Order: sequence, then C-alpha cells, then structure tokens
Amino acid sequence: MLNSLEADRAFLADTDAQIFDLEVQIAALEHSVSMLRAARQPAKERLDSYAYPVLTLPNEIIVEIFLHFLPTYPEPPPLVGIYSPTCLTQVCRKWREIAHRTPALWRAIDLTRPFEKPGVEEAVSLSLLWTERSGVYPLSLNLSDSVDPLSVFTSVISRCARWEHLALELDTTRDLDAIQDAFPSLRGLSIHFSFDFPETRVLTLKNLGLLRTVVLDDWQVPHVVLPWSQLTSLTLLFLRSEHCVPILQQTSNLVHCKLRFGIYSMTPQDLELELLCLETLIFASDSYADQNFLHCLVAPRLLRLQLAERFFLLGNSEAFVIESLVSFVSKSGCQLQELNITDAYVTDSENVYREAFPLIPAISVAV
Repeated sequence: MLNSLEADRAFLADTDAQIFDLEVQIAALEHSVSMLRAARQPAKERLDSYAYPVLTLPNEIIVEIFLHFLPTYPEPPPLVGIYSPTCLTQVCRKWREIAHRTPALWRAIDLTRPFEKPGVEEAVSLSLLWTERSGVYPLSLNLSDSVDPLSVFTSVISRCARWEHLALELDTTRDLDAIQDAFPSLRGLSIHFSFDFPETRVLTLKNLGLLRTVVLDDWQVPHVVLPWSQLTSLTLLFLRSEHCVPILQQTSNLVHCKLRFGIYSMTPQDLELELLCLETLIFASDSYADQNFLHCLVAPRLLRLQLAERFFLLGNSEAFVIESLVSFVSKSGCQLQELNITDAYVTDSENVYREAFPLIPAISVAV
C-alpha cells in the first residue's frame, strides 16, 4: 500500500514539473508571438493602406480602358475567353461591378462561331444576358444559320428593335421569313448567301429608314430589295456588272462604293451611270475586268479611286489604261486626291502615272 502511494506522489511531482516546463515554454511562445505581431503590424498597416494604381483611377477612366480593350464597335468580341468582356468581370469585385454597369461593353454579339465552348444553349443564354446588360444601347449582331439551330436564330433575330448593325450568313432559305421583319434602328447590313434563291423568291426587308451601309457578298444580289436611294456606303461582291448597274442607278446618295465583279462581264457602252455624291470608289484587287464600267460612269465629286490594271481587259497596254483613266477623270470633272493602282504590269509604273496625273497629290502603284 505504501509503495503504491509513493509511486502516485512521484508521478504527480513528475507531471507537475512537466506542466511547469510546458507553461514556461508556452509563455515564451506567447511572448514570441506577441513580438512578431507587433513587428508585422507596421508592414500590415502599410499594405492595408496601399492601393494598386489601376484601382485608384476614376471609374470613368476604367470604363474607357475597358472599351478600348474590346474590338471597335460594331465588331463583336467573342462571347467567352480572354478577349471577351466577361474576362474583365473576373479580375476583381470592383471591375466586375464596373463592367456590369457599362452597357457599351455588351452591345456587340457574335453568334457565328461553332459553339463547342460554350455550347449552343449557353451561347444563346449569354447573348440574351448581354442584350439585357446593354440597356437601351443600339446593338450589333453577327449571326449564321449554319451554326445556330432555327429556334436560336429566330429567338435572337426577333429582338430586332435595337439592332443597329446586322451581319448575316445564310446557308438555306429557311430563315428568310424570320429576317423579313421590321428593323427600325438598322444602319448597317451585311448579308452573305450560300444558297441559290428560288427563281421567284425575293428578300425584302421592311422599315429600314435609318439604313445607310450595306454589304452584299454574293451573286444573289438581284433577289434582294433594299432602299438603295438612301444608302451612303455600298459594297457589292461576287456579282456581274449587269447586276451591279441597275442597283447603282438607284443609289443617288452614295458616297463610298466597293465593287468586285465575280465573273467576266461587260457594261453596255451606251449606258450612262451618274453617281453625283460618290467620293470613294474601290474595285477589289481580284475583280474581273470591265473596262466599259468607267467609260459609262460619271462621278464629279470623286476624291479616291482604287483599281487594278487588270480591271482593263488583259492584252491592253499601260497607255490604254492611262488613256481610259484620263478620259474618265475628264468626263467626270472630278478632282481626284488619291489614285491607287494595284496589279501593275511593270515596276516603274508609278512615275508613268505621276506624269499622266500631275494634279493628283497621292498616287501609289503596286505590282
């Protein structure tokens, strides 16, 4: 019995000694912790008071930076990824709040890309979300029916009241009815057809009182009816001149024009085409030749002309090209400020053109 009591007393004494040692160590550690906290406090206060320079900018400046981060409107950014406005919302809470409160970031929508990430449903949801975030801003839309199911195409295009710029890629006739709706805010329209129109089918868009810029990228142009007389900018690609001329005869207010004849054709010599407001005329470098087109054209306000020497039938000499241009400028009575010649026959053509047109300030010739 006595031995057991002695053992317990010895155990208690030993544990008391261990507890005391631990308490001494704890006190020392608490002192060390307290010292470290005191040492770190000035650095913490300095960091807490520091603001990253970009976060000190006024919100108005941050908004301008955001807008310059995106493609220039009406070109749309991707729906997701590093070049999307959604990327700006993932940096910090302040940027997210600013981005969500900036309608101009969300007003251009691209639904032409194959939707692997995001999928079609997510892409549609994002496009509708962007439409809401854009507030009352006019909208720009790139849309392709080869990518989007009919339900997607119809649901997006039906929100047409605010569409200001619309670029369509149509592979079938199925969606023609969906786009023959009113577009009261539309200023710019681009359509590319990848199908043959039924012979009797015509695409007529309604209520286009604000439309000023049109790009038609297909030889199906004769099947499209637009308010040509109110246009100030027109691009016609991949078509015959006999399709082009009837349209241009209606464009009394046209200021800028780009043409690409997609197949060899010839404008009748007895035709006269007056474009009294035209200032810029560009023939795509791969446009097929139609030397009679300039022979028929009168453009008294023309300031800038670009065309390829090949535009004048192969086999004609450089002298014939210059003679034709001199005749056109003289007949039009225009004061050209820029003449750009592409696909020149010889490398020293620039000097020849400068001698022929000494009054044109800017002449460039590319072989």
